[in-house]
Amino acid sequence: MLHALLNSEGYEVVGELGSGAKLLATIAQLNPHIVCLDYDLPDADGLSLLKEIHAANPQVAVVMITGSDSHNLEYAAAEAGAAGFIRKPFSQDLVIKGLRQVAYAQKLLMIAARKHNSFEGKPCRAKAVIADDSKSMRQLLAAILAHAGIEVVGEACDGRQAVELVSKHQPDIVCLDLEMPVMSGLEALKIIRSRNPAVNILMITSLSSRDAAMQAASAGARGYILKPFHPDKVTQSISRILAS
Repeated sequence: MLHALLNSEGYEVVGELGSGAKLLATIAQLNPHIVCLDYDLPDADGLSLLKEIHAANPQVAVVMITGSDSHNLEYAAAEAGAAGFIRKPFSQDLVIKGLRQVAYAQKLLMIAARKHNSFEGKPCRAKAVIADDSKSMRQLLAAILAHAGIEVVGEACDGRQAVELVSKHQPDIVCLDLEMPVMSGLEALKIIRSRNPAVNILMITSLSSRDAAMQAASAGARGYILKPFHPDKVTQSISRILAS
């Protein structure tokens, strides 16, 4: 069903597997842009496979397939680097919409990777610092911001480094992952706000927790960027903040 749907939308399906045993080897051989990965495979745990794919092939976008409505599972997958979700039973419109978002994000990454075809010609609207412990997440968010005319002047892998980069570069926008080593995004948010009260801070998270949202908002966050990143939604959030 997925094969037929993807073909009808112009995607080239280069491989199909009924288990996870040969998935990593197949990815290395076929070099796909997107992998649709079921959570519940007969011989492997989909979440563990996602982490292995993400570690070995960070450029590959993994879309998780699940029949579960567990928010904890979705949170864990997003934190592990999932680019999107397809829920069973499949809705054709939702599958197409989700894959288009993932494909668009991958296109931005590929454009950003080409030195002769980057986003450098776009007028700079603002400067930004990004903090996320996942390198691939930073790369994707940086590509989305660059496409929106935002100059990324620093990238941090933990909260403490984020505080230092904000102090050094004095950006207009800071994108902080909520869960980071050394110092959490929430801790970094409080320090940055105390030292730079005018800076606009967006929290990066896959955790749609009301408590986390209230804590971040009360500490001065202007909003959230939810994982998996949807380029249009990120751009809308940034534009709304810059216009206010």
